[in-house]
Amino acid sequence: MVGSRFYLMVMGVLLGVLAMASGAYAEAQPVAYVGLKASLVRAGLNKDFVAKTFADPRNQFLPDVVKKIAYLGKESRDIYKKFMTPETAARGRAYIETHRGTLTRAEAKYGVAPEVIVAILTVESGLGSNTGKYPVFNVFASLAVMDTPEVINDVGLTASRDRLKKKAAWARRELTVFLEYCASHRVDPFSLSGSWAGAMGYCQFLPSSLQRCGVAADGKGPVDLFTHDDAIFSIACYLHKSGFKIQNRASWQRAVYSYNHSDAYVDAVLTLASWYGSKS
Repeated sequence: MVGSRFYLMVMGVLLGVLAMASGAYAEAQPVAYVGLKASLVRAGLNKDFVAKTFADPRNQFLPDVVKKIAYLGKESRDIYKKFMTPETAARGRAYIETHRGTLTRAEAKYGVAPEVIVAILTVESGLGSNTGKYPVFNVFASLAVMDTPEVINDVGLTASRDRLKKKAAWARRELTVFLEYCASHRVDPFSLSGSWAGAMGYCQFLPSSLQRCGVAADGKGPVDLFTHDDAIFSIACYLHKSGFKIQNRASWQRAVYSYNHSDAYVDAVLTLASWYGSKS
Protein backbone atom coordinates (compact mmCIF):
# COMPACT_ATOMS: atom_id res chain seq x y z
CA MET A 1 0.00 0.00 0.00
CA VAL A 2 2.82 2.37 0.95
CA GLY A 3 4.54 1.51 -2.33
CA SER A 4 1.37 2.30 -4.28
CA ARG A 5 0.95 5.68 -2.55
CA PHE A 6 4.59 6.51 -3.23
CA TYR A 7 4.18 5.57 -6.91
CA LEU A 8 1.10 7.76 -7.23
CA MET A 9 2.88 10.65 -5.51
CA VAL A 10 5.87 10.40 -7.85
CA MET A 11 3.61 10.21 -10.90
CA GLY A 12 1.73 13.27 -9.68
CA VAL A 13 4.95 15.23 -9.34
CA LEU A 14 6.09 14.16 -12.80
CA LEU A 15 2.79 15.13 -14.39
CA GLY A 16 3.00 18.50 -12.68
CA VAL A 17 6.49 19.08 -14.02
CA LEU A 18 5.40 18.11 -17.52
CA ALA A 19 2.43 20.45 -17.29
CA MET A 20 4.69 23.31 -16.20
CA ALA A 21 7.11 22.54 -19.02
CA SER A 22 4.26 22.45 -21.49
CA GLY A 23 3.02 25.81 -20.26
CA ALA A 24 6.51 27.31 -20.50
CA TYR A 25 6.82 25.97 -24.01
CA ALA A 26 3.50 27.46 -25.04
CA GLU A 27 4.48 30.85 -23.60
CA ALA A 28 7.74 30.75 -25.55
CA GLN A 29 5.91 30.84 -28.87
CA PRO A 30 5.27 34.34 -30.26
CA VAL A 31 1.64 35.46 -30.16
CA ALA A 32 2.31 36.58 -33.72
CA TYR A 33 2.14 32.91 -34.75
CA VAL A 34 -1.65 33.19 -34.47
CA GLY A 35 -1.74 35.64 -37.34
CA LEU A 36 0.89 33.68 -39.24
CA LYS A 37 -1.20 30.52 -39.07
CA ALA A 38 -4.23 32.39 -40.36
CA SER A 39 -2.23 33.82 -43.29
CA LEU A 40 -0.98 30.36 -44.23
CA VAL A 41 -4.53 29.03 -44.29
CA ARG A 42 -5.61 31.98 -46.42
CA ALA A 43 -2.78 31.08 -48.80
CA GLY A 44 -4.45 27.71 -49.35
CA LEU A 45 -2.85 25.39 -46.82
CA ASN A 46 -5.03 22.92 -44.94
CA LYS A 47 -6.13 24.38 -41.60
CA ASP A 48 -5.66 21.13 -39.68
CA PHE A 49 -2.20 20.58 -41.19
CA VAL A 50 -1.12 24.09 -40.20
CA ALA A 51 -2.52 23.76 -36.69
CA LYS A 52 -0.89 20.38 -36.15
CA THR A 53 2.48 21.64 -37.37
CA PHE A 54 2.52 24.69 -35.10
CA ALA A 55 1.32 22.61 -32.14
CA ASP A 56 4.15 20.14 -32.57
CA PRO A 57 6.54 20.26 -29.57
CA ARG A 58 9.46 20.42 -32.03
CA ASN A 59 8.28 23.86 -33.09
CA GLN A 60 10.73 26.33 -31.59
CA PHE A 61 11.12 30.05 -32.09
CA LEU A 62 14.73 30.90 -32.99
CA PRO A 63 15.65 34.41 -31.78
CA ASP A 64 19.33 33.98 -32.68
CA VAL A 65 18.42 33.24 -36.29
CA VAL A 66 16.13 36.28 -36.36
CA LYS A 67 18.97 38.48 -35.11
CA LYS A 68 21.41 37.07 -37.64
CA ILE A 69 19.11 37.71 -40.60
CA ALA A 70 18.10 41.14 -39.29
CA TYR A 71 21.70 42.35 -39.28
CA LEU A 72 23.14 40.28 -42.11
CA GLY A 73 25.53 42.36 -44.19
CA LYS A 74 27.67 41.97 -47.28
CA GLU A 75 29.75 38.80 -47.37
CA SER A 76 33.46 39.09 -46.79
CA ARG A 77 35.89 37.33 -49.10
CA ASP A 78 37.62 36.00 -46.00
CA ILE A 79 34.85 33.46 -45.35
CA TYR A 80 35.80 31.64 -48.54
CA LYS A 81 39.55 31.48 -47.90
CA LYS A 82 39.17 28.08 -46.23
CA PHE A 83 38.26 26.58 -49.60
CA MET A 84 41.34 27.89 -51.37
CA THR A 85 43.63 24.95 -50.57
CA PRO A 86 45.28 22.10 -52.49
CA GLU A 87 43.32 19.66 -50.32
CA THR A 88 40.01 21.15 -51.45
CA ALA A 89 41.12 20.95 -55.07
CA ALA A 90 42.06 17.29 -54.64
CA ARG A 91 38.72 16.45 -53.00
CA GLY A 92 36.83 18.21 -55.76
CA ARG A 93 38.65 16.35 -58.52
CA ALA A 94 38.09 13.06 -56.70
CA TYR A 95 34.39 13.87 -56.39
CA ILE A 96 34.18 14.52 -60.13
CA GLU A 97 35.68 11.11 -60.85
CA THR A 98 33.38 9.37 -58.39
CA HIS A 99 30.24 11.03 -59.81
CA ARG A 100 31.39 11.28 -63.41
CA GLY A 101 28.36 9.45 -64.78
CA THR A 102 25.80 11.68 -63.09
CA LEU A 103 27.72 14.85 -63.92
CA THR A 104 27.98 13.84 -67.57
CA ARG A 105 24.25 13.19 -67.79
CA ALA A 106 23.48 16.53 -66.12
CA GLU A 107 25.81 18.33 -68.52
CA ALA A 108 24.17 16.65 -71.50
CA LYS A 109 20.68 17.63 -70.34
CA TYR A 110 21.32 21.17 -69.07
CA GLY A 111 24.56 22.29 -70.72
CA VAL A 112 26.28 23.12 -67.42
CA ALA A 113 29.98 22.46 -66.78
CA PRO A 114 30.52 19.69 -64.19
CA GLU A 115 33.33 21.62 -62.49
CA VAL A 116 30.97 24.50 -61.70
CA ILE A 117 28.39 22.14 -60.22
CA VAL A 118 31.03 20.55 -58.00
CA ALA A 119 32.44 23.93 -57.00
CA ILE A 120 28.99 24.98 -55.79
CA LEU A 121 28.59 21.73 -53.88
CA THR A 122 31.97 22.35 -52.29
CA VAL A 123 31.13 25.82 -51.04
CA GLU A 124 27.52 25.10 -50.11
CA SER A 125 27.94 21.91 -48.10
CA GLY A 126 31.49 20.60 -48.31
CA LEU A 127 30.35 18.14 -51.00
CA GLY A 128 27.44 17.03 -48.84
CA SER A 129 29.28 16.75 -45.53
CA ASN A 130 27.70 19.78 -43.82
CA THR A 131 24.05 20.50 -44.57
CA GLY A 132 23.06 22.35 -41.39
CA LYS A 133 21.26 21.55 -38.16
CA TYR A 134 18.36 24.03 -38.08
CA PRO A 135 14.84 22.68 -38.74
CA VAL A 136 13.72 24.48 -41.89
CA PHE A 137 10.23 25.03 -40.55
CA ASN A 138 11.52 26.69 -37.38
CA VAL A 139 13.78 29.00 -39.36
CA PHE A 140 11.09 30.36 -41.66
CA ALA A 141 8.34 30.47 -39.04
CA SER A 142 10.64 32.53 -36.80
CA LEU A 143 11.66 34.88 -39.59
CA ALA A 144 8.09 35.24 -40.84
CA VAL A 145 7.14 37.22 -37.71
CA MET A 146 10.34 39.21 -37.29
CA ASP A 147 8.56 42.43 -38.33
CA THR A 148 5.88 42.24 -35.62
CA PRO A 149 6.08 44.63 -32.64
CA GLU A 150 6.14 41.70 -30.23
CA VAL A 151 9.20 40.06 -31.79
CA ILE A 152 10.97 43.36 -32.41
CA ASN A 153 10.63 44.22 -28.71
CA ASP A 154 11.28 40.74 -27.28
CA VAL A 155 14.34 40.06 -29.44
CA GLY A 156 15.57 43.65 -29.18
CA LEU A 157 15.81 44.35 -32.90
CA THR A 158 17.05 47.77 -33.98
CA ALA A 159 17.30 47.12 -37.72
CA SER A 160 15.16 49.33 -39.94
CA ARG A 161 11.47 48.47 -40.15
CA ASP A 162 11.70 48.36 -43.93
CA ARG A 163 14.39 45.70 -43.77
CA LEU A 164 12.46 43.65 -41.23
CA LYS A 165 9.28 43.82 -43.31
CA LYS A 166 11.14 42.79 -46.45
CA LYS A 167 12.81 39.81 -44.76
CA ALA A 168 9.60 38.73 -43.03
CA ALA A 169 7.67 38.83 -46.31
CA TRP A 170 10.38 36.73 -47.95
CA ALA A 171 10.25 34.23 -45.09
CA ARG A 172 6.46 33.94 -45.30
CA ARG A 173 6.72 33.12 -48.99
CA GLU A 174 9.38 30.49 -48.35
CA LEU A 175 7.42 29.02 -45.43
CA THR A 176 4.30 28.75 -47.56
CA VAL A 177 6.17 26.94 -50.33
CA PHE A 178 7.90 24.69 -47.82
CA LEU A 179 4.65 23.63 -46.16
CA GLU A 180 2.97 23.11 -49.53
CA TYR A 181 5.84 20.81 -50.49
CA CYS A 182 5.64 18.88 -47.22
CA ALA A 183 1.88 18.49 -47.44
CA SER A 184 1.84 17.36 -51.07
CA HIS A 185 4.70 14.88 -50.59
CA ARG A 186 3.62 13.74 -47.11
CA VAL A 187 6.90 14.88 -45.58
CA ASP A 188 7.21 15.63 -41.87
CA PRO A 189 7.98 19.40 -41.80
CA PHE A 190 10.42 18.85 -38.94
CA SER A 191 12.35 16.10 -40.70
CA LEU A 192 14.22 18.55 -42.95
CA SER A 193 17.07 20.57 -41.46
CA GLY A 194 19.36 23.07 -43.09
CA SER A 195 21.35 26.24 -42.57
CA TRP A 196 20.38 29.14 -40.32
CA ALA A 197 19.05 30.79 -43.49
CA GLY A 198 16.72 27.86 -44.24
CA ALA A 199 18.74 26.39 -47.12
CA MET A 200 18.67 22.60 -47.28
CA GLY A 201 20.32 19.62 -48.88
CA TYR A 202 23.73 19.14 -50.44
CA CYS A 203 22.99 22.04 -52.80
CA GLN A 204 21.49 24.23 -50.04
CA PHE A 205 18.30 25.11 -51.89
CA LEU A 206 15.64 27.36 -50.45
CA PRO A 207 12.11 25.93 -50.68
CA SER A 208 11.34 28.16 -53.66
CA SER A 209 14.44 26.86 -55.45
CA LEU A 210 13.36 23.29 -54.72
CA GLN A 211 9.94 24.06 -56.13
CA ARG A 212 11.34 25.68 -59.28
CA CYS A 213 14.49 23.66 -59.96
CA GLY A 214 14.40 20.49 -57.88
CA VAL A 215 15.07 17.53 -60.17
CA ALA A 216 15.08 13.80 -59.54
CA ALA A 217 18.06 12.46 -61.45
CA ASP A 218 16.26 9.21 -62.22
CA GLY A 219 13.35 11.10 -63.74
CA LYS A 220 10.88 9.53 -61.33
CA GLY A 221 11.08 11.39 -58.06
CA PRO A 222 10.43 12.48 -55.44
CA VAL A 223 13.38 14.87 -55.32
CA ASP A 224 15.84 14.23 -52.50
CA LEU A 225 18.36 17.05 -52.15
CA PHE A 226 20.23 14.97 -49.59
CA THR A 227 21.47 12.66 -52.37
CA HIS A 228 24.36 13.44 -54.69
CA ASP A 229 22.52 12.60 -57.91
CA ASP A 230 19.49 14.81 -57.24
CA ALA A 231 21.64 17.64 -55.88
CA ILE A 232 23.80 17.56 -59.03
CA PHE A 233 20.81 17.60 -61.38
CA SER A 234 19.05 20.30 -59.37
CA ILE A 235 22.08 22.62 -59.43
CA ALA A 236 22.43 22.03 -63.17
CA CYS A 237 18.76 22.89 -63.68
CA TYR A 238 19.09 26.05 -61.58
CA LEU A 239 22.14 27.31 -63.48
CA HIS A 240 20.53 26.44 -66.81
CA LYS A 241 17.44 28.47 -65.91
CA SER A 242 19.75 31.29 -64.83
CA GLY A 243 21.25 31.52 -68.31
CA PHE A 244 24.37 29.36 -68.02
CA LYS A 245 25.94 28.75 -71.45
CA ILE A 246 28.90 26.43 -71.46
CA GLN A 247 30.61 28.25 -74.34
CA ASN A 248 30.05 31.70 -72.85
CA ARG A 249 32.20 32.26 -69.77
CA ALA A 250 30.50 35.56 -68.95
CA SER A 251 27.25 33.64 -68.48
CA TRP A 252 28.94 31.46 -65.86
CA GLN A 253 29.46 34.47 -63.62
CA ARG A 254 25.89 35.71 -64.05
CA ALA A 255 24.38 32.28 -63.40
CA VAL A 256 26.47 31.65 -60.28
CA TYR A 257 25.63 35.13 -59.00
CA SER A 258 21.95 34.24 -59.29
CA TYR A 259 22.64 31.27 -57.01
CA ASN A 260 24.04 33.57 -54.33
CA HIS A 261 24.05 37.32 -54.79
CA SER A 262 27.62 37.76 -53.62
CA ASP A 263 30.67 38.72 -55.66
CA ALA A 264 32.88 36.95 -53.11
CA TYR A 265 30.85 33.76 -53.56
CA VAL A 266 31.07 33.95 -57.35
CA ASP A 267 34.85 34.42 -57.24
CA ALA A 268 35.26 31.44 -54.90
CA VAL A 269 33.07 29.14 -56.99
CA LEU A 270 34.70 30.04 -60.30
CA THR A 271 38.19 29.76 -58.83
CA LEU A 272 37.40 26.26 -57.59
CA ALA A 273 35.83 25.40 -60.94
CA SER A 274 39.02 26.42 -62.72
CA TRP A 275 41.04 24.18 -60.39
CA TYR A 276 38.68 21.25 -60.87
CA GLY A 277 38.73 21.68 -64.60
CA SER A 278 42.53 21.74 -64.83
CA LYS A 279 44.59 18.61 -65.42
CA SER A 280 47.21 19.35 -62.75
